[in-house]
This record gives sequence, C-alpha cells and structure tokens, in this order.
Amino acid sequence: MNPDFLKRVQLFEQLSTSELAEILMLGAVKEYKSQEVIFEDGSPGESFFVIYAGAVRISKMFPNMGEEALTVLGAGDFLGEMSFFDNEPRSARAVAHEDVKLLEIGNDDLKAHLERRSEVALKFLWGFSRTLSKRVRETNDKFSSLFAISRVF
Repeated sequence: MNPDFLKRVQLFEQLSTSELAEILMLGAVKEYKSQEVIFEDGSPGESFFVIYAGAVRISKMFPNMGEEALTVLGAGDFLGEMSFFDNEPRSARAVAHEDVKLLEIGNDDLKAHLERRSEVALKFLWGFSRTLSKRVRETNDKFSSLFAISRVF
C-alpha cells in the first residue's frame, strides 16, 4: 500500500510522506467480500479502519425490524475510530457493502506512536476534529429533515 493513499483521508491529510509511511507501518491490509461482517455492534473496539477501496455500510440491527443502515462509507473514509478515543465497545455494525480493502490500525499501536510523535498527534487530532465536525453537521441535517417530514404527518 502506498502512503499517498492516506493523503486522501482527512484524518491524515496534513501528514508528510514520511509520517504517512510511519502510520502505514502500524497497520495491516484486510480484505472483506460483499456482505461480510467487519465488526458487530457491542464487540470490543481494538482497532480502526481506513477504506482503501470499496464501501462499508454502518448499521444497527433492530429486533423484529432487521438492519437499518446509518451510512455508507467509501474509499478515503475511516471507521471504528470512536473506540480509539473512548475505549468503549463498538456502537454500530460494519459490513462490507461491496468488496472492500481496508487498512486496519491497532488502537494501542497508534496511541503509542502518537505519544512518541507529538507533532504527528497534533496533525492527527486536527484531522479527526474536522471529520467529526463534518459528521455532526451531516447528522444534524438528517435530523432536521426527519423532523420536517414528521410534521407533515
């Protein structure tokens, strides 16, 4: 895997080529076939993933209703990052929406690396903050739409 692919990921876009190579060395490439489960809601969150190619569906399973997709993420997106910060179990399910190639990075490995490389940690946290803000805005827009639709009925 080429470090340039991480430049497409907002989380890592401020890192230099050598810093990106360091991050790549922490991870392992994983491949999943369409509809294969990557992780389940409630499972331990020991790593996070960066999508190299393909798509991942993030969803919740509801009794007597089945799966409800929350979002579909594509190349350049990342998932499973919440457990990196809060050490809690997974809050949703991740399924290969189509064949997908991922970079899996262990939380403990990345934390240790960021503790040693404070300049990389700062860039990483800024990238994460920008992505989190974007995702919260998108969620707010979805809720606004749902409330607007519910008022019609």
